[in-house]
Amino acid sequence: MFFAYFIMLFFLLCYINIYNYMERFQKNDVMIVFLKNGTNKTQVINYIRTTDGVKSINYYDHKSSLKFLENKISHIRSILKGINPNFLPSFIKIRFKKNSVSKIFLSNIYLRLKTFKGVDSVYYNKLLSNKIIQFMFFTKIIGLVVFIFLFILSIFISYSAVKLVILRKQTEIEILRLIGATGSYIKIPMFIEGIIGTVLSFSLSILLLFLIFNTFAYYHFNSFLAFFHINAVFLNQQQILLIFMIALMSSILGTYLSSRKFFYKP
Repeated sequence: MFFAYFIMLFFLLCYINIYNYMERFQKNDVMIVFLKNGTNKTQVINYIRTTDGVKSINYYDHKSSLKFLENKISHIRSILKGINPNFLPSFIKIRFKKNSVSKIFLSNIYLRLKTFKGVDSVYYNKLLSNKIIQFMFFTKIIGLVVFIFLFILSIFISYSAVKLVILRKQTEIEILRLIGATGSYIKIPMFIEGIIGTVLSFSLSILLLFLIFNTFAYYHFNSFLAFFHINAVFLNQQQILLIFMIALMSSILGTYLSSRKFFYKP
């Protein structure tokens, strides 16, 4: 049970962080225009200013590009030491107002800027929007399938554990039945044992996951993820409670299935 609950929690932790990152990435309307050497930046900037829905325009020359990189990867700034700024491209970073323009309009701006004289290339994150939506959809499907599989696995584990207890205490149970003990009187302790085992297994699994997460944080793994604009977060109380309720349900169901057949009277 510990293994099944730990896998559930670990998968949910990974899923939540990936989903949050993809959702955040999808909401950003950013376009970066890389310029060729010697390009007249004024013409490009003036054209961009005439575009509807522009929130901000920031120009970065060769030296500014180096400072931009240094700020983005401040924790590993040493790799940029000695780099000639002239080798880095100059670019214009454009931010658009949220929900002010359509995707079709932005795609049209992207195509126009690509053909603009002096523009080397254009990066537009919304070109990946459809792929991101598909990825998020498939992660939901995969997550649902994995959770159903782990739920069934935890029921099977609970079923097998209680079955072993019943077989081990078969003589004791038969004696209790002979002296008039009801099925409920015999089965209730089994449910209590199953619930206690579930609580202990779940507590150990969440504790282990928390220790692993904080170990990565201690060794500055979050700083590495920050380079990719990923903010790793731990599970909140509602998510932990959800997995706990699933674990508890699987334990009760497994105990019920294993004890029902044993105490069934034709």
